[in-house]
Formats: sequence, C-alpha cells, structure tokens
Amino acid sequence: MNLSKKEWLVVLTLIIICFTIDPVYAGPGGTVAKAFFRTWWGKLILILLTVIFLPLIIYMRLIAYRKAREIKKILAQLSKEHKAFHWLQLQKEFHNIIRRVYQAWQEEDLSQVKQYVNHWYWQNQQEVYLDRWKKENLQNISRLKDITKVRPLYLEISEEPNFENSRIAIAITVVAEDYLIDRETQKVVEGKKGYDELDYVWFLEYSEGQWLLDDIQEGSMALEIAKMPNEVPEYLVAKA
Repeated sequence: MNLSKKEWLVVLTLIIICFTIDPVYAGPGGTVAKAFFRTWWGKLILILLTVIFLPLIIYMRLIAYRKAREIKKILAQLSKEHKAFHWLQLQKEFHNIIRRVYQAWQEEDLSQVKQYVNHWYWQNQQEVYLDRWKKENLQNISRLKDITKVRPLYLEISEEPNFENSRIAIAITVVAEDYLIDRETQKVVEGKKGYDELDYVWFLEYSEGQWLLDDIQEGSMALEIAKMPNEVPEYLVAKA
C-alpha cells in the first residue's frame, strides 16, 4: 500500500478523529463505543478505514483465531482433570456473567452480582461510576440485547491446588445500548439511544471454584492481549 505523505496525513487524521471524539461512559466497565461511530459521518469514515486497512484487519483476525485455537486445546487437556475448565462450560458461565452484569448496571446496583465479580471490580465500578452518576443526577441506561461472540484471547493457569487464581481474557461482542440521561429532564447527555454492536475485552479470575469478573477494557485492546504469550504449566503446553 503505497501512499503519499499527504494521503498518510489524511489517514492519520481520520484515525485520530475516530478514536478521540466524544468518548461515552455508560456501559459495564465505564466505557462503550465512541458515539462518533454511530453518526452517519462516523459510519462512512469507519467503512473507508476498513477498506484501507483490510490487510491489517485480516492479520488481526488471523492472530486472534490462532490464539483462540491454542487456548481451546489447552483447556481441553485441562478439562480432563477439572471439568469446570471445559470451553463449552466456560462459554455457558461467561454468558451468564455477562447478562447478570449488564442487568446490575441497568439497575445501578452491583451488589446484585457480588458472587460473579471480585471485590475490586464491584467496589471500583460502584463508587467510580454508578454512585458518582447518581450524585450528578444522571441515570445509566445499559440494555443488553444479545451476545454474539465470546472468544478466548489469553490464558494464565496457576499451579496452585485446583488451579486457584487462574485467569482468562475473553473478547466479547454484544448488541447493546449504553447512554446516560438526566433524571429530571430524561434527555440524553452522554451517548446515543439505539442498539449497536460493541466489542470489549473481559478479564476473569478463578477463585474458590468460581469465575469472577476482574476487569473490562475496550475491544481495541484485543490484538495486544492476544499477542501476549499464555502462562500455563509446561505439561499442558506439551500435551496441547
């Protein structure tokens, strides 16, 4: 792809615009897709960027596919000793956690999901976002319509008994709407009404026989995380 300096400048400008304009804070983890992408101009620019960077997108998808396949092989070996680590079982648990967390965000009360999130996540998100929004007279609207993808990105298996404190990072795609409204006027102050396809990276840790949500980051982090080497005992890598 041979671009002139002027063309590269235009591309760089478009990227900066897309990833810096109007960040929205309303979904689980405090961030959702940029509202700019939901505008007509935003969608048009996103299409143009997709065409320009198609080779890079294919490369990213290939990296993610290979990493997911590698992790699933390791989990298949691990599930022979511990059925809770079978990928089909994990998918079921992760879907359940995602739905429950979204419901708790909608009701602005993360105490509902104490058994599905670790203490740090519950306390941090409740105080930093939900409680602060209430003080500012804002109401969080966070509705989940569908979960379209759950894919493993990174795996860390501890050698503690029962694999305690193991961690996994998953890329998820959901169809949801996230925005903030003024409680009195009911007007949207952050984000935009309407369902959209959103990408995130969720981190979970295994504690006392349960997977607990530890953190949520934007989907743009997926490639960086997928390129991180898994941390698993050598005997599992050899068998996989």
